[in-house]
Amino acid sequence: MDEINQYYKILELEPGASLEEVKEAYRDLAFVWHPDRFVQNSRLQARATVRLKEINEAYRKLRYFLSNSQQQVAPTRPTPDQTPPTPRRPPTSPYPSTPPQSSQRPRDYNTDRGFQEVYVQTSTRQTNSTTSDIPWGSLISTFLFYAMTAWVLIISKAPVWSWAVVEGVAWMGMTVLAIEGSSSQRCWAIAMLGAGGGAGWIAGNYVGGLITAFAWGMVGCSLGVISGTEPKARTVAAVVTIGGVIALVGFLAGNGAENILLVVVGSIVWAAGGFVFGTIVDAVIASQTGTGVGSMLGFILGAWVGAWSAAWNSTRSKTVAIALVGAGPNIIIGSWVAIGIVAGVIAQMVAGEKLIELFNGFLTFLILAIISGLGLGFGWWLSTSLM
Repeated sequence: MDEINQYYKILELEPGASLEEVKEAYRDLAFVWHPDRFVQNSRLQARATVRLKEINEAYRKLRYFLSNSQQQVAPTRPTPDQTPPTPRRPPTSPYPSTPPQSSQRPRDYNTDRGFQEVYVQTSTRQTNSTTSDIPWGSLISTFLFYAMTAWVLIISKAPVWSWAVVEGVAWMGMTVLAIEGSSSQRCWAIAMLGAGGGAGWIAGNYVGGLITAFAWGMVGCSLGVISGTEPKARTVAAVVTIGGVIALVGFLAGNGAENILLVVVGSIVWAAGGFVFGTIVDAVIASQTGTGVGSMLGFILGAWVGAWSAAWNSTRSKTVAIALVGAGPNIIIGSWVAIGIVAGVIAQMVAGEKLIELFNGFLTFLILAIISGLGLGFGWWLSTSLM
């Protein structure tokens, strides 16, 4: 029982707290001790990483223990003649200046015969609980999205390297998740960086060749990173604006357009004008949002309008822009492949976050690798059979 009580102590709870209180404590502590909150201080970030692993372990053990507590010996509680303490956590500052000392590691349960018996009973019943908690919906979605991606690659006669990109992106997400051992912004950011970069590269190759693929891959990486984190609104506006201009320049350059510099200059001039106009609008309507919505929208729209206007007024660029309408099939194919890659990685990560709580990192990696591989194989078989 000392080990269970130790897990309660790690979550800053009194022994005997309910499952709901354990979940609430876990959410609060996971937020307070998330390593991504200490990126400016490597020492505190290292301590937060250790602390978060302890919190995750304590939460998993207590969740399994309390889920089966009806047929097991309950943890030590106060005697009836004592005043039962209220299972509450001490208040924790959202930005602790000095992290608390790490709790001592629980002693080996083999030294406590009483808890050993409880642990054995929990293990015998854990199979059914684990089976019911497996995220079948996310695993099926992972299989279907990778099957769709393989099917599109086959019918479009994509080059062999496209398959390598898809498989590399899938394995990157699975590897990061297995190494991290828990869900985090950093884990999602790395996975979505790979998904966005791979999707952009393949889509760009379909509509403009190597140059467009390189530009769109850069844009995809940027969008993937911001989608996997919680950036500020102005950061999102800057990335979306610059990404849109780079995507247009990459498309034009990949299709042999001239005067690319005019597109860049036009986007800068119009972005500045849009920012000024949006700032004036914010001042007139006395915006209370604190984010300058008008200035950000003006910046984005101004840059895009300026880039397209400059591209349209360039002789060769105008021809390429008109040819964009005739590139419909390639754009559709590239878009479907991009959607399949991104959606597959998202479904895979959602499933992995649940599996990592039920199994270890290696088994999680193995399950996801098998599911994604079967999906790619099924899509390949289906397309070759129909063709």
